[in-house]
Amino acid sequence: MEFRITALFFSLLAPMNVAAGCYVIGNLEGQSTRQGFEFRISEDGLSEEKFIVELNGSKSKVTPHDMDCDQVGGFTLLCVDAAEDGKSIVETWSVFPEEQKLVHTKSINGFGAFNGGNLFVGEIIGRCD
Repeated sequence: MEFRITALFFSLLAPMNVAAGCYVIGNLEGQSTRQGFEFRISEDGLSEEKFIVELNGSKSKVTPHDMDCDQVGGFTLLCVDAAEDGKSIVETWSVFPEEQKLVHTKSINGFGAFNGGNLFVGEIIGRCD
């Protein structure tokens, strides 16, 4: 809960040249690390999975996720799922329309062996607006 308030605070301070839009994302490739593998960095990806990234201010969302998302920059979403028991997942989705690319980060804490993070680069494979 505290993180959501902090994230909201920083999002209010950020200069907002907000761009609405909807993008279909695929072919995510990059690296990940997990506590269960002693935090070694390894190649990873989500080449078969598709995501819908909707940039729409405080109504932004990423499908198929069920996380609270907010647009914190012109083409960037910050998504948070934080529980009172200390478990948290924090994601960023940064769209680069001119390059037809997206950068996605994910941090996981409180899930034992699954704790860790991801850094992926994906492709914009379509528009949904």
